[in-house]
Amino acid sequence: MSNRVFDGLAGFFGDIGRARAASALYRDLSGLSDEALKARGLSRDSLPRYAFDKAFSGK
Repeated sequence: MSNRVFDGLAGFFGDIGRARAASALYRDLSGLSDEALKARGLSRDSLPRYAFDKAFSGK
């Protein structure tokens, strides 16, 4: 049972770390111009999904 609790806590704190990484990536990218985003193949509308996917799936 204690292993399950530990695994649950580790997963929870891992998710917090990934959410913070997604937030930081979003913040960094949102500061770029539309032209700079386009050069990276991104649009302003795609930033939330892009940041989430990068942080949570490692793509």
